[in-house]
Amino acid sequence: MNYLKYGRICCVLLLLISCVVMNGCTKGQDSPTTETNHTLSLPNDAKTISYSKKLDALVQKLRIINNENMDSDVRQYKIEEFTQELNLLLNEPESVEMRDGELVEKFDNNLTILTKSFQLKSGQLNVRVVNYRAPNTLTGTIGDKYTFIQWWSTKQLVHAQMIGDGEPELATDFVVRDSEHGIQLLLGGHVSIYHPYPVFVALWELSGQKWTQKSIVVGKMKLPDSWELNKDVDELILENRQHDSMSIEVLDHGNGFLINSDDSEQNIIIEFSKSGEVRIDSEHSITSNTHIEQQSYELIQEKYSENGIIVKYPQITKLKDAEKQKSLNQILKNEVLKGLHEYGDSGSGVHLEIDYETKRQSERFLSVQYTGIRYVKDAAYPNHIFYTTNLDMNQASRLRLSDLVKIEKPFIELLKNGKITAVQPEQKGLIGDFTQDELNQWLTSADVPEGSAEESELDTFSYLTSDSLGVSIPVAHAVGDHAEYEIRFAQIPDGIKQNKELWQELNPVVDQSATVVNGGELDTDQFNIDEQQSFETSFEGWGHVKFVSTVGMIEEARGNYFFLLDEQG
Repeated sequence: MNYLKYGRICCVLLLLISCVVMNGCTKGQDSPTTETNHTLSLPNDAKTISYSKKLDALVQKLRIINNENMDSDVRQYKIEEFTQELNLLLNEPESVEMRDGELVEKFDNNLTILTKSFQLKSGQLNVRVVNYRAPNTLTGTIGDKYTFIQWWSTKQLVHAQMIGDGEPELATDFVVRDSEHGIQLLLGGHVSIYHPYPVFVALWELSGQKWTQKSIVVGKMKLPDSWELNKDVDELILENRQHDSMSIEVLDHGNGFLINSDDSEQNIIIEFSKSGEVRIDSEHSITSNTHIEQQSYELIQEKYSENGIIVKYPQITKLKDAEKQKSLNQILKNEVLKGLHEYGDSGSGVHLEIDYETKRQSERFLSVQYTGIRYVKDAAYPNHIFYTTNLDMNQASRLRLSDLVKIEKPFIELLKNGKITAVQPEQKGLIGDFTQDELNQWLTSADVPEGSAEESELDTFSYLTSDSLGVSIPVAHAVGDHAEYEIRFAQIPDGIKQNKELWQELNPVVDQSATVVNGGELDTDQFNIDEQQSFETSFEGWGHVKFVSTVGMIEEARGNYFFLLDEQG
């Protein structure tokens, strides 16, 4: 028995030794490099499988949400899971490898996705806006939209954030830019409140790795009568119930949006300044403010700054007639200094800031508008400053309102009868509170020369835009200190016009749609010209040009593009 016991023990020991030897031999056959490669490949494979599984799992949850045969509570819970996990998925570097169309198709066309690339001071930034709209039969027509922002500089640095959680806004377009406050995201789209859907504009800023919504400061605003502006917390919401169709798109220069209605006369432009202030205006009117019709001269900015007084004003350059340029610049300087002498006194605790805006710039006319704020030490409130300078470029002289229209009863009745547009809509009814005698006195003294016998403190001014004549009259501080009204040139009867020769060159400037590509000649390899839709014409400030219709590609977007070509193409 003992022998048998010892024999069994020996057999077991022999088997154990054999296993150890064989295992050692196996390890010896693998090189250190092979071992390292096995170690590295397993996590990568697992990561790829994990992302793929997450993607497929999300698609399955989406199909449960859309299945109307499922219990509504289950579907509602799946919406919460889906949106949270979609946000996590968009933080995965692999997600940016899929194109917009591929992701949309993967999610059964339940997402809308738009990706753009921006060149900023810090380098290139890619931004993707992802919208998910849950079934409104489950969530209602308002709180069914979810918006995600995904951004990355490289595929290793991918971030995502859900900025809209079951809200009524559906983002349709956006732009990213550098500003004084850092990187900003301007977001535009529609709001599901009623039909036609209003449009919204929101401002977000990137701090660290998080987007934060900022309030929008509205500066100058001019809306046609049928439009309404509502400020909902930090967003701007524009409504026009008279029109069935509204779209919103980014302006060519990328600092705002163009809002189109089915009436081309009712288009709105929202522009953001570098400091973040917003200006809202009708497209036709703002074209006159931003589109330079110049051909033979340019404007540069000059600045006066001393003891709390800051005044900016324009000066003319590159005008062929040097003497005329000198004379015109002296008028501009004298005019702005008039405002400085009237409103500013560096020795009396006054803080004064005046800036300017070019309202019309053409071969014949230059109209400049000055606005500012005047603070006086210990005063109850600041004052808003407004005055203008209008120049006849041919005669190198100032223009007054009385040079353009007869300040008589027909013109005053024209203003009081509602043939005007208030630049600030809330001031529209103020002009009806004034008598004809008061308006006659103010308008007669508009734009009077400094130091003349007519000069008074009535502070009434006029200005020109591309299609309108504007007047500014003084009002109470509680309603703005001054109120501006504009009347279209086409609405002014010939019997009221004062100088026929001037009015021949005051016809409305035709709006032009043109795309500038690389600032050079039209690339006929990129754009195919439609000769049947092209023609020669003349525009004020542009001279003789050819209006050219094309079909082509810009940033992979195929569409119809229009150009104004000079003699060199």
